[in-house]
Amino acid sequence: MTIYWSSTYGDYAIASIPRPPFDDLIQRLVRLQNHDQMHQESPVVSIDIPSGWHVEEGDISGEGIKPNMLVSLTAPKLCAKKFCGPHHFLGGRFVPPSIVENYKLQLPPYPGTSMCVRIGKPPQIDIAALRENYISPEFLEDQVEADPFGQFQKWFDDAVAAGLKEPNAMALSTAGKNGKPSSRIVLLKGVDKGGLVWYTNYESRKAHEIFENPHASLLFYWDGLNRQVRVEGFVEKVSDEESERYFHSRPRGSQIGAIVSMQSTVIPGRHILHQEYEELEEKFSDGSLIPKPKHWGGYRLKPVAFEFWQGQKSRLHDRILKQFKVDVDCWLVMHPMVSLMLSSLSVVYRLFLKSPFKCCKTVLKFFDNLGSELMHVYMS
Repeated sequence: MTIYWSSTYGDYAIASIPRPPFDDLIQRLVRLQNHDQMHQESPVVSIDIPSGWHVEEGDISGEGIKPNMLVSLTAPKLCAKKFCGPHHFLGGRFVPPSIVENYKLQLPPYPGTSMCVRIGKPPQIDIAALRENYISPEFLEDQVEADPFGQFQKWFDDAVAAGLKEPNAMALSTAGKNGKPSSRIVLLKGVDKGGLVWYTNYESRKAHEIFENPHASLLFYWDGLNRQVRVEGFVEKVSDEESERYFHSRPRGSQIGAIVSMQSTVIPGRHILHQEYEELEEKFSDGSLIPKPKHWGGYRLKPVAFEFWQGQKSRLHDRILKQFKVDVDCWLVMHPMVSLMLSSLSVVYRLFLKSPFKCCKTVLKFFDNLGSELMHVYMS
């Protein structure tokens, strides 16, 4: 997308990266513009006074540009009152104290984009209208690595090469014996044929749920590549030696943080964390070894299923499921519908052993719903 930059000296298409704090403001406009399917023209950003405008009267001739975003420097010029676009910011680091006091502006105490304050309310966004039309190369079964770990590593490397922020971030979903699910983002810290590893507090909610129910799932989403990977499996703790080794590879601040942070517990306030952190920081200021707390360590999810998803046009996404079959000791490519049928037939078989009559009713209901289930899987 081309963005046009306007100033009192004229318009020009941006050919290089703008300096802070305006660079991030422009990126905000790009993200909002991408969500607005009604706009087809390149957006325009004006700094201080839009080109062609009178400093006080605004666009008198009617031939001045009509920017999507206006960033007013120092005190807003009178012409800023004529601005009708959706995004108006005041350059905070240029604002004199009198303006701050008169308009009761809340300016953050640090520099950068945060010093630019939005004037007025942001435009209303229709959440139901937010959508992306994915454009990706086809992802077919013959393109999938025989070993799903190899396919995962290939996609993970692509995410790293694309410069995505924290490509190792993954949503971990667990549920205790009460069946209530919970999810949170954790960071992948290791992957091999044994499974996928992350580290956390052993006294947290997720740890208690894993203790009660070792079944869990992981979800990676790589925006920009239109890809996600879902991994299901069983969770176990990594060895103490492995946890110890990783703990001491972390920055010392993170090591102290692991001791201080008692996840999923209520504390009087954040000042308690800072107080305990500073005490430990002083205690180990001589560079001595920081002992790993017993309540902290790693988990490994041993996969039984990988699902590779790639977004496609008109929601006709590619989804390839690989499940591990113990009886044949190998990974099999399975369409989600096949997986559904096999799991359902397994239930039917067990039901037949208990009650043949009830089993017949279940089979009829299964095939009655099969058509709608097929449509659901293909469209989702």
